[in-house]
Amino acid sequence: MKNLFLTMIIWLISLLTIRYAHAQQEQEFLLTNVSDNLVMPEPYKSKEPQCHVSLYKYEYAAQFIYGIQKEHENMRLARGCYITSITVHNPNDADVRFFKNLVLTHPSDGQNTGKVMPMGESVLKAGEAVEITGVDVQKELFPNGFPSSYIKGLFIIRSTESLDVAALYETATIDPENNIEALNDIDIKQICGREIQQKPLPDLVIRHFDASQLYSDCYDWPETCVTRVTFTVENIGKKAAGSFNIRVVFDPAQSVVVNQAVLGLDAGASQIYTIKTQPGRSCFDPDCTVCVKVDSENTVTESDEENNYLCVNKSEKKEPEDK
Repeated sequence: MKNLFLTMIIWLISLLTIRYAHAQQEQEFLLTNVSDNLVMPEPYKSKEPQCHVSLYKYEYAAQFIYGIQKEHENMRLARGCYITSITVHNPNDADVRFFKNLVLTHPSDGQNTGKVMPMGESVLKAGEAVEITGVDVQKELFPNGFPSSYIKGLFIIRSTESLDVAALYETATIDPENNIEALNDIDIKQICGREIQQKPLPDLVIRHFDASQLYSDCYDWPETCVTRVTFTVENIGKKAAGSFNIRVVFDPAQSVVVNQAVLGLDAGASQIYTIKTQPGRSCFDPDCTVCVKVDSENTVTESDEENNYLCVNKSEKKEPEDK
């Protein structure tokens, strides 16, 4: 009887050892840099600098002259008073963002090229219009007054969508004391835009990532649970992506982080990844949230940097209680 009891104990220990070894095999996957204590902020932001990609598709350039040219011998511009105002209208059904620059050619401070002076970004709602005058330029760029009696240059507008842009030019004569005498001319010019040619760039996105792709396998005790998730990374851009990193966080409360290194992805290509955690407690408590960040270190310059992050949540299925 004693021998039978010892045999059963040995058999039980052997069975548990085999199952534990089976659980340990779950660690054999192509993932690296696994950490159990890292925290992924919402949303995750890399310490690496963000790559800047222009989102503006159209550019408008209008001649801009404002002020009084007082000198008789000045051959750069005829003596007189000049006023320019720019009107911008949004004919689209959605908001349009546009950025304003003044490229100052006079006074030039001895420079061969004009000085670029940003005036910031504005938003026009559908159907709205705005007028930009010399007074606005002075308030924004020259709060202490213009550097000379008049300024001259190009007013540049870059927008996310096509706009209606027009420039109003008014000129007036001045007397010997440089006072305005009479209006001399009014001219309105429609400013034609040009489409900005963007260089081809990659664009990494996450596909086929939902709750149905998230599950957990547990064995004899909670510490053997392995959580798996499957998703697809696709390059929808027009250029191949170089090497990048995929960062996956299982259950932000526990912060189980897995990093997957990728050598690259051709334009139009996609790759399926199945990511697994090391054996540990189940992600379901009772819900499980998994967040994926493609190009987590911002090593790839993309045409859209805002579509690399996605999270899914799944509730643990509970068996119905016996009545």
